[in-house]
This record gives sequence, structure tokens and C-alpha cells, in this order.
Amino acid sequence: MNNRQRFRAHLADPKMLMVPIAHDPLCARIIERAGFQAVGVGGAASAAALLGRPDARLLSAREMADVVWRTVDAVGVPVFADADDGYGDATHVAWTVRQYESAGAAGLFLADRPARRQRGRTAGGAVGEAEDDTVVPAAELIGRIEAAVAARRDPDLLIMARTDALAAHGIDEALDRAHACVDAGADAICVANPASTHQMRRITEEITARRGIPAMADASPGVMPPATAAELQQLGYALTLYPTLASRALARAVADVMGELSWSGDAAPLADRLAPFEEFHALAGPPEHREAAGPPGARR
Repeated sequence: MNNRQRFRAHLADPKMLMVPIAHDPLCARIIERAGFQAVGVGGAASAAALLGRPDARLLSAREMADVVWRTVDAVGVPVFADADDGYGDATHVAWTVRQYESAGAAGLFLADRPARRQRGRTAGGAVGEAEDDTVVPAAELIGRIEAAVAARRDPDLLIMARTDALAAHGIDEALDRAHACVDAGADAICVANPASTHQMRRITEEITARRGIPAMADASPGVMPPATAAELQQLGYALTLYPTLASRALARAVADVMGELSWSGDAAPLADRLAPFEEFHALAGPPEHREAAGPPGARR
């Protein structure tokens, strides 16, 4: 099987597929080495890594496709990518899908957020989520999914529809959108912002049990009730996305180490908090790449 087929097989497996979003390709390798079966690419992590800014739609579809390509090139596991709103109208959605597909993505998801929308921080602290719950009309989301399905060249490329309609318009509206997206050809669904376990179970019963379509849970803080992967699996979810966990871990670790270095001026006591150089060097690629770079410390 290729990675697109593997990704679909993982979703069909009763075991929960946990997908952390990588901060960068090096982080993607760390995620892979930790034993995860897929790696994610997301707008918030990419904006933070490339620009040092929040996800305010400063990165274009082409730039995000480049992030996808770099991540695919760095790991052997499937890469699942955030395609946001498709970066415009149906023509732009089709272009985005083609770019992500050419970059090697195993799957992508499209949301019903308005195009060119400023993103902020939720009350729960999740970076990359809008402060309110405004979404485009259902017909526009369906049009995005139809355009994406028509644009893909490889039928194994998984296309997921994400709706954020629940918080503003209620569970019935969100599920109506989800069912319409399945009818439009979506291979998987994410109904974001469930407020209770009851709503989460209703989502999986209607989407997975009734329609046979895998459902994704978004594990961002404040986006849904806290739950472990095992609990989400019991509720019927097939995939859990961890959008900013790696970025936040990196931010805390670097801030702590650099703060202490700034205060003490001595790097030696920090050694036990750092990856050994050989371990870090080994993450930089396969042996032939390391040999071309020279011995550890030869290149900075």
C-alpha cells in the first residue's frame, strides 16, 4: 500500500488514529519516531514556525503546500493536512487540492470558515480558532467539497469536511451540513465544538454508525470536552487531531532553556535538558545526508 491507502486503512481500523500536527519537518520526524502512524500539517503551527505569528491567513495555499511537501519528504508515515477554507472560491479550492496532492498529502480537510478570515484565540486558549463562530452558508461548504472531490486525481486522496457551525447554529445544523458533505463526496467528517459527551456520541452515531464515514475529534483546548484517545475511541471517533501540542511543547522548552541561559550565561548546566548532539544529528536525515553534511559540529 502507498501512504494514502495506509491512511485510509488506519481510519478503518477500530484503533484510534492519533495525529499530532508537526511544528516543522524536524518535529515531524520526532513524532514519527515516537510511534505515531500519521503526522499532521496545520495553519497555526506553520504560521508560528515560518513567521512567528498566529494563524492570520498570512500563508498562501502555495506556501502551505510547500510545508506539506517538506513534511512528506521528512517522514515515511502519511501526512494529513489542513487546507483551511480552500483559500478562495471553487477554482481556488481545486487549485489547493491539486497542490496538496502533488506535494504528497495522504489527506486534507476543508472547513466552512469564511475566506480571508482573521484568526485569533478562543477563550479556551486554542491558537488558530476564530473568536466567534461565523461560518459560510451550507451551500458554500458543499461547493468546496464538490470542487475538491472533482479536482483530485488520485481517488485515494482522503477529503474531509469540517464544520464549525455547531457553536453558533446548534447540533442539528452542524449535522445537516455533515450529511450534505457526505452526499457531496466527503470521505470523512469533523463536527467541531461539541459541548458534551452526548453531542459527541450523537455525531459519531449519525456520521459513522449510520453513514459509515469516519469522524475526527479536534483535541485543541476548549474545542471539545477533555477526553483521552481511548475515551474518544469508545465514543466512536476514528481520528484525533492535536493541532498545537508540539508547537506549545517546543515553545515552553525553548523559553525555559533560553531564559536560564540569559540569566546564568552558562550553557553547561543545561546539558541534561538537551538532546545529545548525536541524537539531534541523527534526526537530520538518513545516513547519506548526514555523511554529506560532515561530522557533528562541522556545519552550524
